[in-house]
Amino acid sequence: MKKIAKLTWLHNGNFGSVLQAAALQRYLLEQGYDVIDLDYNASLSEKLKNWIRNRNSPKLFLGKFEEAKRKKNYKNPEEFVKRGEKFSEFEDKWIKRGQLCHTPVEIKEESKKYDIFICGSDQIWSPALMNPIFYLDFVQKGKKKIAYAPSFGVTSTTTAKEKKITEYLKTFSNISVRESQGQQFIKKLIGKNVPVVIDPTLLLSTSIWNEYAIAPEIEEDYILCYLLTPNSKYLQAVSKFAKEKGLDVVIVPTTKGPFDTGFKEIIGIGPAEWLGLIQNSKYVFTDSFHGCIFSSLFHKEFILFKRFKDENKASENSRIYTLAKMLDVEERIIDESNLNAIGKLKMIDFEKVDAIIEGKAKESKDWLLNALKEVGA
Repeated sequence: MKKIAKLTWLHNGNFGSVLQAAALQRYLLEQGYDVIDLDYNASLSEKLKNWIRNRNSPKLFLGKFEEAKRKKNYKNPEEFVKRGEKFSEFEDKWIKRGQLCHTPVEIKEESKKYDIFICGSDQIWSPALMNPIFYLDFVQKGKKKIAYAPSFGVTSTTTAKEKKITEYLKTFSNISVRESQGQQFIKKLIGKNVPVVIDPTLLLSTSIWNEYAIAPEIEEDYILCYLLTPNSKYLQAVSKFAKEKGLDVVIVPTTKGPFDTGFKEIIGIGPAEWLGLIQNSKYVFTDSFHGCIFSSLFHKEFILFKRFKDENKASENSRIYTLAKMLDVEERIIDESNLNAIGKLKMIDFEKVDAIIEGKAKESKDWLLNALKEVGA
């Protein structure tokens, strides 16, 4: 049997990133494939090289330093240490990985053990963070490469980057993407119509995700708030809704915050505990793509806040638009201009949502299995 290696983001402390990595591997293992995740965690020098190569703003690195400072100065800094430990525990339990690699040289050597390669999902093809590693440029010539549901995050970039991305795309045997905007972008670059497939987390049933979730030790009913980008107006809307419903709010801050909201803060958790918080909540307020996905899978009434203004060139809203349109829950997308709509929304028809997910999952599974068959897996 041919050995398959897949590559996506690990070691970034993001709940959705790790869960989608676990999901795609789980699905492939259940189909009988011999698959592992390549374990790439770039060294600081490699991160600096990539930052310079991409001509990224100094704000990108300054932002990382600010996050580290906030973690250190947080009232209970050990909670962030605990979060890191919980992530490691989850990855060790649920994601089979190869040798840990820190440089392109190391991952190129590690790749010689495998026959077929898959990259995806997540925003690994983001032009702002463009890294040849995540286009599998280290793979030996002649070995087959498949892209399953990578995301560009944005819809445009510089001419120079478009040229490089075009070169990388042409090395793939089969390509699919996670968003319709990514589909249009690839059509523009290489003239191919590639399919839009679902995020790997949707390839697994809710009953399987129940195996992963760890229930929180919270007795009272609660609203879960999970914001990747702190927004005071959104927090005020959550607080108002909670008072109307007579419910407490549990918030899971990222390293960016928000802190000191007056809500119950939970930080020292990993992906399994995060799933449990969604699973056991009454409502979910989030600006997270995967927060929306798991709210849907666990049948939780949710609000999906916009993280970016649409006119912002760095906007990553395309992924929530594609997801909400697919699930027919576009009215759940809320921004600062329509916060008053929150209390007036009709209940989500989860029976309909389940049927949509089931149909889209079948299409995506068929595409992936056919792609693997075509490359001789």
